[in-house]
Amino acid sequence: MFQMAYNGNMPKQDLNLTRRSEVRGKQTEKWIFGKKFPNDYLKDSDFSDLERQLLFNRGIKDAKEAEDFLDPKYDRLHDPFLMKGMEETVKRIQTALENKEKVVIYGDYDVDGITATAILHDTFSALDISASYYIPKRDTEGYGLNKDALKEIAENGANLVVTVDCGITGVEEVKYAKELGLDIIITDHHNVPVKSGKQIIPETIVINPKQNSCKYPYGELSGSGIAFKLAQALYATFPEKLIFGQEKWLLDLAALGTVCDMVPLTGENRIISHFGLKVLAKTKRVGLKLLAEASGVSLREMKSYNLGFQLGPRLNAAGRLETAEKSIQLLLSSDENEARMLALDLDNLNKERQDLTQRILSEAIEEIEKKDKDSKIFLLANENWPAGVVGIIASKLVDKYARPVIVFEDKGDRCQGSARSPKCFNIIEALEKNSEILVRCGGHARAAGATVKKEHFVLLEEKLIEIAGNKITEEDLQPELEVEAEVNLSDVDEENYNFLQRLEPYGMGNPSPRFVAWGLKVESFRKVGKEGEHLKLALADGSEKRNAIFFSYFDREIDLQKPVDALFSINQNEWGGKVSYEMRCLSMKNT
Repeated sequence: MFQMAYNGNMPKQDLNLTRRSEVRGKQTEKWIFGKKFPNDYLKDSDFSDLERQLLFNRGIKDAKEAEDFLDPKYDRLHDPFLMKGMEETVKRIQTALENKEKVVIYGDYDVDGITATAILHDTFSALDISASYYIPKRDTEGYGLNKDALKEIAENGANLVVTVDCGITGVEEVKYAKELGLDIIITDHHNVPVKSGKQIIPETIVINPKQNSCKYPYGELSGSGIAFKLAQALYATFPEKLIFGQEKWLLDLAALGTVCDMVPLTGENRIISHFGLKVLAKTKRVGLKLLAEASGVSLREMKSYNLGFQLGPRLNAAGRLETAEKSIQLLLSSDENEARMLALDLDNLNKERQDLTQRILSEAIEEIEKKDKDSKIFLLANENWPAGVVGIIASKLVDKYARPVIVFEDKGDRCQGSARSPKCFNIIEALEKNSEILVRCGGHARAAGATVKKEHFVLLEEKLIEIAGNKITEEDLQPELEVEAEVNLSDVDEENYNFLQRLEPYGMGNPSPRFVAWGLKVESFRKVGKEGEHLKLALADGSEKRNAIFFSYFDREIDLQKPVDALFSINQNEWGGKVSYEMRCLSMKNT
């Protein structure tokens, strides 16, 4: 029982939990409910009404789709040779094998690019192909193919470059590579640039399911997912060198890249991440074992959250603050001493990155508060904000201000930045409309990168403010929280918790479920945390009572003498050998 039950004598300030909102302007949070499932939906199944609602929310149409979703099967992955360019790629790699050519894997410095690089490096090594890798430096080279790197690769005697997680925008770079005598294979998952309604694709072998001419059944793979599909194709083609089925051991890397790149965890991505977590639990990679140890998590209990918020940030830290070399070495290392040192280095770099992020975030908020309050998009630049962390800052600012944000490092003659956007605005489309004043850009609807000459920064800002102003409404700027279903406290139980585990792994396209319970009585509560910033409660609706935790409650106005509506997730709690089920409150309002 909680220690601090209300007895009528508690000071008023302890009951009205208020703090000046840091969100700019008057923004009322909206709880968004989807449609209720039709009466005949899965009516002959054994699913409860709550389970039917959860499946309906995920677009599950019938019992067969429900079975596929709840019980993923590896053999439901599509034939990799259905992907345009796959057959040509395998043939070119076979030529490289036969002619003992030098192959370079050209990757990217984020988790998706690093894991994709490691997937192909392991596969090429098993094929006895002489393969090395090249990861550009974020600070000096930026994202994607660049001519200086290609020149260096050619001078070192390479014959073939295979890109992963990049290259689809490298039309001029591919032409230059050919002049150097290099063959290029592009494997990428990013949007294909469009000009005058036509996709602009480099003139070389390209694997990217977002090509209009590609008929592959699933178009949302990550860079590491596409690298895994190429590995699948190679394992099927070279049975004398590769044992078919052993490519499954690459799924730990594919899952890590897929979850961290925030692609939808649906279709093949769900299968990859589901089985990748199983492979990760018994991974052969000493580096991942030691990285998990440094992160304080168990590989056997790993979920998508741990990949996205514990392992992923540590692997990203090297590329953000230095180069990605330590991260790729960790994934490829077979030496325990080396891997332990690398894991500890990455853990320390991540702590340094966290401190840097907090400092820059405070500075960025201060800059935003000086800007036009009616602006529907914010562009920020500072010479002391490293390009390696501006994407994190942009994401946090989008969460705070509910509008698109682009944060740049001012490099003197140019500004290199990362853009993030809520779902109401397609940021890459807006950037591409201004491609004539950009040095480069690329990415997705909600996350993109862009480089602009310093002299064009103000012009870019003006154009994007105009586009966003015409597209984004005041209603779009209201923070939204999507709700899965209305429930009673009796629904916070073992049966529903176990079903929620079957919906894992959670991520884009399959969010962790949130529920709402109305008109709850606060029977008791107490503040916890170093500064009393969290709240533990006992909530009741009639005869049912459940414990709850509400983190960072202090930016709400809540009178705990009155009934409350709670938005929450369902958690399992183990204490003293006893298992119970409780609420993790994500939002709360007076009824």
